[in-house]
Amino acid sequence: MRKLVCCGLLLIGSVVLAEKRGFYVSAGLQYALVKTTITGSLGFNLYTSGQSNMYGFSMEGGYKFFLGKREKRNGFRVYAFYDYGYDNPTFNGARYNNNVYGVGVDYLFNFINTREIQTGFFMGIAFAGSSWNNSGASFVESLTKYPGTSINFSYFQIPLRFGVRANVTKHQGFEFGLKIPIVRNYYFRSVTPSGVSGVTFQRSLVLYSNYVWNF
Repeated sequence: MRKLVCCGLLLIGSVVLAEKRGFYVSAGLQYALVKTTITGSLGFNLYTSGQSNMYGFSMEGGYKFFLGKREKRNGFRVYAFYDYGYDNPTFNGARYNNNVYGVGVDYLFNFINTREIQTGFFMGIAFAGSSWNNSGASFVESLTKYPGTSINFSYFQIPLRFGVRANVTKHQGFEFGLKIPIVRNYYFRSVTPSGVSGVTFQRSLVLYSNYVWNF
């Protein structure tokens, strides 16, 4: 009986000493599906509507904490991040560079929550800036000399994100996630008596895989 009690106490201790609060950093690779949209008649053939593949990397750093006194399966993390992506679409020959930067918050839940290994999911929202640059930027900028035209190379973005995460040791972990940017804005816009024309770039879907270091 005494051995059973000791084993039970050790098991409880392994749960209590599960994932701890603290700082973390992560980095990895990402893939995004980019949608290029042209509305109206622009009168030039630099851009063609279509979808293309963007490849890049991401970096993130933040602080996580957990609720409760024993199991601590529920938690939150706040973070700052930076994403970079490069795209060379075949449908128009342009080259895109996209820099995304901002802050966010995630809700965390651990299905498995032991001393050394934790596995669960996360979901959250971020508030970011998204800056686009491409091989035709100088030409687009030159069009602003005409009345009713404007450019918007950087704008506000709100990515939603979901995914799964796992800590395989005290300090090391991995996560796989999905981001869905929900704001759409004009890269170039022209307002004439006949209507509004413009070009938009948007990462409609972002998949990423990160290595995580927990301090």
